[in-house]
This record gives sequence, structure tokens and C-alpha cells, in this order.
Amino acid sequence: MPGLRRYVEWMARGRRTDRVVYVFKERSLPKPLPGAEWQLDAKFNVADELLRDPEFKAVLKAALDNGARLVVEKAQVGRVTPIERGLKAKAK
Repeated sequence: MPGLRRYVEWMARGRRTDRVVYVFKERSLPKPLPGAEWQLDAKFNVADELLRDPEFKAVLKAALDNGARLVVEKAQVGRVTPIERGLKAKAK
């Protein structure tokens, strides 16, 4: 679906908040938290996201109905990111 964009909220010094917003128009972006700003996720692809997470349909529908959908993605405790995995492999 062309037009749907994903923005990730970042604090100063590169610290990421848990907030992500899906919008069709940039003017629909909500105000960021104090000291934060929205950054476009250039690698986001709606089709890939729907294949990865079928529950994403609800987020997509809300964005269609309201122009934007704010999602809070809590960090998963114990989940190893690809970067961390690479650092652990180098340490061996």
C-alpha cells in the first residue's frame, strides 16, 4: 500500500523511545515527547510487515480510518537483537 509510512521516535543521543507511528501524511504525526523527534523508517514495507505479523492488519485499519496510528512497542526482555548477536559472536 503506497503512502503508509512508519516513523520511530528518538530521544537525544540516539536513545529510542517505545513509540512508533504509522501515518499516510506527515502532517498527521503526533507531537513527539519533549526532547524527542520522529524519524522516518526508510526500510519499512507494508507487505513485509503484514507477512511478518498478521495482527498488523488492525494497525493498518486504524491508520486508514484515522490518518495515523500510534503504537507503543515495549522492549522484549531477554530478546537478543542482531547487533548483540554479532557482538557476542566476535567476543568468542
